[in-house]
Amino acid sequence: MGRTKRSLINISVSIVNRLLVTMLPFAIRTIMIYTIGIEYLGVDSLFASVLNMLSLSELGFSSAVVYSMYQPIANGDDEKVRGLLCFYKKVYRVIGIIILVLGLFLLPNLQWFIAEGSSYPQDINIYIVYLILLANTVLSYLLFSYKSAVLVATMRNDLDSIIDTIRSIVSHGIQIVALLLFREYYLYIAILPIVTIVNNIFRAKLIDKKYPQYKGKGKLSQEDRHGILTRVGALIGNKIGGVVFTSVDSIVISKYIGLIVLAKYTNYYTIFIAVFGIETTAYAAIQSIIGNSLVSNTKEKNFSLFKDLFNINIVVTLACVCCFVALYQPFIAIWVGDNNLLGIEIPLLLALYFFIKSTRKTLFTFYEAAGLWRADFLKPYVSVIVNLVMNIVLVQIIGLPGVIISSIFALAVVEMPWESIVFFKQYFNVRVIEYGLLILKSVFFCGVSFGVTLFICQFLPYGIWGMVLRLVITLVICSIVAFIMLKFTHGGKQALGRFKFLLKQR
Repeated sequence: MGRTKRSLINISVSIVNRLLVTMLPFAIRTIMIYTIGIEYLGVDSLFASVLNMLSLSELGFSSAVVYSMYQPIANGDDEKVRGLLCFYKKVYRVIGIIILVLGLFLLPNLQWFIAEGSSYPQDINIYIVYLILLANTVLSYLLFSYKSAVLVATMRNDLDSIIDTIRSIVSHGIQIVALLLFREYYLYIAILPIVTIVNNIFRAKLIDKKYPQYKGKGKLSQEDRHGILTRVGALIGNKIGGVVFTSVDSIVISKYIGLIVLAKYTNYYTIFIAVFGIETTAYAAIQSIIGNSLVSNTKEKNFSLFKDLFNINIVVTLACVCCFVALYQPFIAIWVGDNNLLGIEIPLLLALYFFIKSTRKTLFTFYEAAGLWRADFLKPYVSVIVNLVMNIVLVQIIGLPGVIISSIFALAVVEMPWESIVFFKQYFNVRVIEYGLLILKSVFFCGVSFGVTLFICQFLPYGIWGMVLRLVITLVICSIVAFIMLKFTHGGKQALGRFKFLLKQR
């Protein structure tokens, strides 16, 4: 099957999976709020963030191993692929044990992560809850999860997505039944490690059946081991940076503001992650195709591909940003009630944060596919320090908005400029000013859409009909701006032409 068709299949299946995986947690959060209370969501968010921090011990091994598998799979070197998987298996077992030890070390200090005076459900023991969630995380590393690298490296993200969809439907379905019938939080979380065990075993058996040539032991040369460890050394910083941006915010909010505010903010952030997750899923589905293109096509062709994807991404970004501005508050009010609304500055800041993350996504995907982790070794450390310091300082001065502003500043001022300079110098060998012009185009078109939408929506009501009206107006604004960009700019026309070509290849 050709790259184009495989790419389209990967994207389609991954997005369907993402939509299902997104809708089910929404259902879970809604049922939790209306059955056992919003306080439980705060506990959930805090411990998920703490355990995500512990997962730093993974150190980026998954990305390094997948990158190392592209060439031997393309060359039919099954022995080397088996060797990589055996090495990966040993590493993941060590990681699982490290997470277990670190997790148990934190057990006596759980109260430190919760603000003084902040309440949490008194009918649960937070230590038991934490141990169950820790067991789920550890089991995910110890039981065959390393085999998933085969699906990613062979561009079978669609199969991986289908397995994830089945797992999500089963686990969330059982959790929903547990909440509705028993209203029991312990039962709700005890389901997680059970589903993890069944899912990992099922996935491993399926991969072994589909790829029997990669089953068994293999040899890995010292040079290959050294190559992986070198890449991991370069990836450590990026791994730390990713965790800080996704987990430290929740810990800081819990520590300095409280679990109730964290639970309310998590409602907003769940929507943010759901929307951004669809875009991330689409890019993840084509990352291996991009990686293949980088090693088989000229830099000129790859730069053309980069610009086309970036221009298509502008349209997606402006639509999402406008929807955030118009629909965030009325949706939250309808979903979980007016008493769980935060100030209007929160959705506006999240819209700006989304714009920056989405604008960066094309570059970062090419960056990862090219394996340029060593080229900006210091960047993630600088970004982490800036984000963490600003987080702690600003949250005590201006409260919750300070947490989002810290992330925006670190991404826009540290990460994006640094990555741009390194990638265009190391790979494309073109002036970074060309990328700067693409960024300015994105800022202009998204800024116009943002401003017009914000101005009009301030006169519109909330409620279901108000939300429908906001959606219609937003779609009209986005369609007009997108049409102008795609029709009357050179890069827009070229990107539209590529998109039409891809659709014809289905």
